[in-house]
Amino acid sequence: MLLGKLVHKRNRSRQRYRKQVHLHAVKDLKRRFLMLAAVVAAHSVAMVYFEDLDWWQAFWLTMTSASTTGYGDISAATFWGQLATIVFIYGMGITLLAQIASDYVEIRLIRKEMKIKGRLEWSDMQDHLLIINTPTTDTERYLTLLVQQICNTPGLDDAPIQILTPKFPEGLPETLRAQGVVHHTGDATAPGMLDSAGVAKAKYIVVLSPDSLDSHSDSLVFDTLHRIKEIGTKAFILAEAIDDANRERFRQSGAKAVIRPVRAYPEMLVRSLVAPGTERVLEDLFRYQGDHTIRINVSLYNIRWADVVTELIQRDLGTAIGFEDTMGNIVTHPKSSERISLNALILLIGEDQKAPTKEDILRILAQHSQAN
Repeated sequence: MLLGKLVHKRNRSRQRYRKQVHLHAVKDLKRRFLMLAAVVAAHSVAMVYFEDLDWWQAFWLTMTSASTTGYGDISAATFWGQLATIVFIYGMGITLLAQIASDYVEIRLIRKEMKIKGRLEWSDMQDHLLIINTPTTDTERYLTLLVQQICNTPGLDDAPIQILTPKFPEGLPETLRAQGVVHHTGDATAPGMLDSAGVAKAKYIVVLSPDSLDSHSDSLVFDTLHRIKEIGTKAFILAEAIDDANRERFRQSGAKAVIRPVRAYPEMLVRSLVAPGTERVLEDLFRYQGDHTIRINVSLYNIRWADVVTELIQRDLGTAIGFEDTMGNIVTHPKSSERISLNALILLIGEDQKAPTKEDILRILAQHSQAN
């Protein structure tokens, strides 16, 4: 029995502190509303009974008295009517109304703070772009660049953006909030966090590698992909992989596109969302293996760009993607009919292709001129 009393006392104490710090005081607000309604009803009945008012006049007098407006057009004249006003309105009604107003403002402020700090679920968000994880270094700069690219990309420019990360427990930087970005504070591998971020209702999901220099990050990304797959989603999923050997595992876990973490160029990630497959082309440009770009210093004058491109492609000598003009400017993808003069060609060469020499290009284009 003594143990029961101690437990009861401890629980009562815990409930007391819980009541003081509980962030969702909605139940208290509802209870005070019900108490106020009871006070208004009791005073209105008293005014009808003691002051011989009709129901609307009784209600009007009750509300103007409780709100301390007091127009003076109607007032209690009898002793019992005045006593009822003192007890119900001055003793209870005004206090309850003040408490309701105070609680409402407090709840609004708390909810606003919780939204800023990522403590609330954005339950009404759907067809959004969900970014899971954030880089460990230069986080704000990278996310700012990434969001700017998303906002400038047709098809993604109006998509709601949510970030799931433990990185900003005190709120997102102003540069991100100004773009309409919201976040949910938490670890994607913790139970329930992906559900809270609306994985099932997202249109795009980007799973970033937390540390692009630590191969252990691939394990975290794989775990996240596996959890997303268990929940189920129709979203297009893009994941970052540090080790190329993990690409196939990521695809089997639901990733539609896999890309290396390239923190200096978030444009690559965004292009992969709107044009899947381009990540492979763009990645190859950053390494010598596979397709790569070369520069050939060769001088050509007053020649059609289309002739340069087609002659090289037909002879399997690469694809011309740009050139340096006679003023030293780099030009990419000029109009096919444009006649150009250049000091150097920039070609995209396949892994098994042989790079042409300066002499090869001059000879091929000379033969083309003679034929035409």
